This record gives sequence, C-alpha cells and structure tokens, in this order.
Amino acid sequence: MMYPVDRNPRPVRLYALTLMVAAATAAVALIYSSKHAGQNEILSRGFITGRGANAAAMASSQCRAARSSVPRHASPLLVTRAQRDIDFDAADLPASTRVGRKGFLTASSALAGIQILAASQPMQSRAEFEGDKPFTGTTPVEKLVPGQKQAQRTELYILLKAKIGENVKSPFTSVMQLVLLDAIKRDKESKTGGLDGSIQYELDRLKLSNLKTTVSELKKAQAEVNKEWKSEDKLSFADILTFAGYLKTAQEFSRALNDRSTNGGGTVIATQFSNPFPIPSLGRTDASSASGKTLSSTSVSEIIDGLKAIGMSARDIAALSIGFPGSENLDEVEKELAAADQKVAGFIKSGQQSRKTVTQNAYQVNVGEAYFKLTSLVQQKTAPLAYYYPAPKFDIKKVKL
Repeated sequence: MMYPVDRNPRPVRLYALTLMVAAATAAVALIYSSKHAGQNEILSRGFITGRGANAAAMASSQCRAARSSVPRHASPLLVTRAQRDIDFDAADLPASTRVGRKGFLTASSALAGIQILAASQPMQSRAEFEGDKPFTGTTPVEKLVPGQKQAQRTELYILLKAKIGENVKSPFTSVMQLVLLDAIKRDKESKTGGLDGSIQYELDRLKLSNLKTTVSELKKAQAEVNKEWKSEDKLSFADILTFAGYLKTAQEFSRALNDRSTNGGGTVIATQFSNPFPIPSLGRTDASSASGKTLSSTSVSEIIDGLKAIGMSARDIAALSIGFPGSENLDEVEKELAAADQKVAGFIKSGQQSRKTVTQNAYQVNVGEAYFKLTSLVQQKTAPLAYYYPAPKFDIKKVKL
C-alpha cells in the first residue's frame, strides 16, 4: 500500500526559529507598552539602553530570589504575591493587581525572547527604540485593549497611593466615617445621593467639624493627582475619598498583622498572607451641594437604618462599625451596635473573636467585602472609561530588529 509523501517537510529548526521570532516580538511589544505604562522598568530600561542581556539576567535572578524565598510547599497564591512585589513594589495592593500564573508565564516567555535577542542580535541605537518610529498615531480611550486599561489603572493606583500617603495624615477611621456617612445618603427611589462627596457640605450641621481636616487633606491629594495624571478627566473628590478609605484601611490591617508576632514574622504574615480587600471601582461624579437623603443625626440607630435601606446586611453593618462616628473607640461603638440590633450583635461577637487571632481572617475579609459592597455595588454606576487616556498605537512593522 502506498502512502502519500509530504513533499514539503518542515525541519525542527524551522519551528525553533518561529518560536524565537514570536518570543522576540512579544518581548518588544511588552517593553514598549510597559515603557508608556510605567511598569516593568527593569526590563524596559535595560533593553532600550542596550544592556538587554544584563537586565534580563538581573530580572531573572530577582525572580529566582523571590521564588526561592517561598517554601516549596507554598500555594500558588503565595508565589504570585512574591511576583507582584517585584513587579509593582506595592505590597498592599489587592488581588486585582496581582500577576497570575498565566501572566507570569507570558512575562517569562517575553524575558526569554529578550535574552535570545540580546545574545544573537547587535543592539540597535537608542534613537531607534526611543523615537516615534514604532508608533503610528494613538489608540483612543474607547478602543483600548484590556491590557492597556489594566496598565493605566495600575499606574493611577500607584499615583493615588503616593499622594494619599503624602497628604492624608488623618487616621483611617476619619476617612471611613466620611465614606460611610456619604454612602448612606443614597436614595434608591430617586436615584440621587450616595457617594458623591456631598458629605463635605454637611459637616457643620451634623456637628462633625473634626472631619474638616480630613476633607482638606483629601482635597490636597486630589489636586496633586489631577496635576500629574495624563487623562482629560479630573479625579473627583468622591473617588479619592473612596480610594483613600480602601487604601488606609488595608494599610491599617497590614500593620495589625505585622504587629502580631516578633522577629520579623509579622512582616511575612502581612505581606504574604494578607487578607483580600477588593479595590472599589472609580468613575464617580461630585455633587456641588448636599444631595440624597438628609441625615437628621449621626446616631447609631439612624446609621443602621440607613445602611439597611441601601441593602447592607447585618454582617455588613457589623463589619462597617469602623466607619461609625466615634469609631476611634471601636469597643464602645460595637457595644452600642450590639445593643441596638441582635443580628448585628452576633456578627460583632464573631468579629471580635477573629481580631484576636494571628491573621484576623474572618474579620478583615468581612470588612473588605462590606466596604466594596458599600462603595460599588449599592451605589450609582460609575463611568467605565473614567481616567483613561489615549495610548500610542504600536506598529510592529516599524520596529527594526
């Protein structure tokens, strides 16, 4: 029996060459997108300046060092957190900014491409890589791909973190009180109020002048972010208030874990086993005056009623006790909450027990979920394209390899 003969055999080396070209192409695309997004500076800086092999070796050694510091039996989550710390240098950023296993493999492939390219090709001049040649126009905001959006959002998160850290010196409880009181003013029937920053206009009436300093600090941070951020959209006060509540609470939780043990063990707990705290969505608009429901007081009973009215459960209310006025003395606030609602009292008791443990897992997870629900799920919809900016349109045909 005769079998057909393949008259165009493909040698193995052709496949290898194809893989090398694909890896090199992915590496160049990654570098250019990373350069304009402000990420992966180790790779892009070394490659563009002609030190590709050294930079790649340095990045490889750092990745190996991070992975070797993790026990062999560690979970994938632990490994990705070590990778995240290298890539973003932001140990308190949550799960949405972590580098997953798929992303790590993609970056590793690109890194291999860089090493192959650096070893086999003479490096082009700096002008050929840093000029406008690899780009043709810009990609409008509405056509940005998910990777570009994620890069820009992470860049904004890092800027927000820096400016809030520099300017907002008030305790996290003060920020949380502003967030909570602003959020419960949401009127679901008229679809007005909520997290729109209008609480700043009612502090005198509610006898909360002590929070005016926090408002001033937040506005200063807001102005500095808007001065540096590249988007045409201006960051709203409602958004920086919401993000500051998330950031300062997450940092406080990390400090609480860090204080749990001696001899550096707390640092390991805080950085490697920190509890998830979702980042709230951005894209809110500010009110120019008081809006939504009018609070007659800041009593525990009225705040409980306000939280229930917007759909918060007893567990959520117990977790958000750190945002009630007077939460600087949390024990006293929790006593009032427990006395006011029996269902809430049960969750407060379990939260207090969790706070006594090493990782505070149940308590911190409940707070993170309740905060995300309060700021994102039961509020007005946020603008999905807020704070993005047009990105250079990459043209692989114009890259000289």
